[in-house]
Amino acid sequence: MQARNIFARFSLSAVALTAALAAAPAGAEPRRADLFTPPAAVALTGLVKASTVQPIDALAAPEAPPVVALTAAKLRVEPAAPDELDLAWNLLPENQRALASALTDWTNAPDVARNAPRRAMRAKIAAAYVARHFEPFWTDANGWREGAASAVTRLRAANEDGLDLRGLTIPAADAGAPSVADELALSEAVATYANQARGGRLEPQRLSRLIGAKTWLPDPAEAIAQVSGAGYRAGETLQDFNPPHFGYQQLREKLAELRGRRAGLPEANERVAAAEEGVAQTDAMPAVKSKRRRMETLGGASTSAMEGEILANMERWRWLPRDMGDERIEVNIPDFELAVIRNNMVAHRTRVIVGKVETPTPIFSNAMREIIVNPSWYVPQSIIQKEWKGDVGAGYQVSYRNGQMVVRQPPGEKNALGRIKFVFPNDYAVYMHDTPSRGLFSQSHRAFSHGCMRVDQPFALASAVLGPGSGWSEERVKKMIGPSERYINLTKPLPVHIVYFTAYVDDMGRLVQRPDLYGYSARVRKALGLGG
Repeated sequence: MQARNIFARFSLSAVALTAALAAAPAGAEPRRADLFTPPAAVALTGLVKASTVQPIDALAAPEAPPVVALTAAKLRVEPAAPDELDLAWNLLPENQRALASALTDWTNAPDVARNAPRRAMRAKIAAAYVARHFEPFWTDANGWREGAASAVTRLRAANEDGLDLRGLTIPAADAGAPSVADELALSEAVATYANQARGGRLEPQRLSRLIGAKTWLPDPAEAIAQVSGAGYRAGETLQDFNPPHFGYQQLREKLAELRGRRAGLPEANERVAAAEEGVAQTDAMPAVKSKRRRMETLGGASTSAMEGEILANMERWRWLPRDMGDERIEVNIPDFELAVIRNNMVAHRTRVIVGKVETPTPIFSNAMREIIVNPSWYVPQSIIQKEWKGDVGAGYQVSYRNGQMVVRQPPGEKNALGRIKFVFPNDYAVYMHDTPSRGLFSQSHRAFSHGCMRVDQPFALASAVLGPGSGWSEERVKKMIGPSERYINLTKPLPVHIVYFTAYVDDMGRLVQRPDLYGYSARVRKALGLGG
């Protein structure tokens, strides 16, 4: 206890280590003076002060007061050599001292010097070790701690979730005495897995400015602490960094089936054979006309391409909030379909018209707050300038604001928004609405809008959005049709997720493909190096 109290008086400084890691030349051994903040008395007495300029000659400048003589000389402060009797250092267990000594070289290793993200991650991991007084996460005096083997097992199966840990060292946690290098390698691999599982391999916004989806990346130190602290459940805890959504898990299972079939596993062949005659068909996908086509759809002749497509869609699941809400609206753009989900079950489904290739519907998540019956349409400037070229037809009201033309179409049967509009604030000024051009819903390929989503059977959707027990039946909403705008506020915001999935598993357990309408899937595959 007395030794512990003595050690407690010596403060370990993360700032000091960070500065040491940044300043130390590659290959240099860290100095204990760089790793520890000594007491003030030591700091004053343990420094060698060397003058960098000649002191003032008192005879040559007799008028100079003593204070000038003291301040005119610049001092160069040099750390004293490490004291072998340094209590803070010697009170550390041997494995912790070895870890402290190895951190500088590990953080500045030549193989990561030109990899800025990896070096930044290692710096955060090093700071985590400093914060815990260099106590290892995975090892102790007896070898590997409980949970190390479980974490290693999950790391070696990272490919099951489409993650890529090539270039990292995954130690063998089930044999031999672990080294400091093993400890650091396991921490880096766990932090990298967690980062990739949450979507850290690419930034969605770099694929398109119309992708507003966000990733929530974990802090490396917190991820390592969480996984190592889970004991024998370390592997499950690490696995949980992947998306928890049912749609993701279904794609993960299909990926395993395709890979099993390619490897000739009997169970995978049976599952694929049983599904051959039941490939999911909808109005968005041409009918399957031959067994060869069915096999390609299920990953036969085009297994590698399908595998890449599944992996790209699994990656896009990482863009979604982990909690999408038990009650929500989902619009899958390539599927041209909207679904209202309640208690994780589809309560309402309808067709939608989405943006053209030239004017894509953006991808993002927000929340619906109100419904407007008899909406006015304020024509976007892009339509006024580029399509109408300033020539406004009959039935529109024109005004000017700050010298700019403002065009409004009042409520009515011919209003471009139809009789009802669903509002959810977003950075792209898009919404869902009715349309007077109802014939387009019979098309299988429904990409005709300027970015907003036109919905089929909008009053039925309004009733589904307002929910059972709200008192808002489809008929009651229709009774609000008239010449002026009427507002219905939702009792609580309803999450809205505009997503982009070109491969998913339907209610019958069948893998479904959709066209890559905006080319986003191809961009994801390229960014992940998947090809296909």
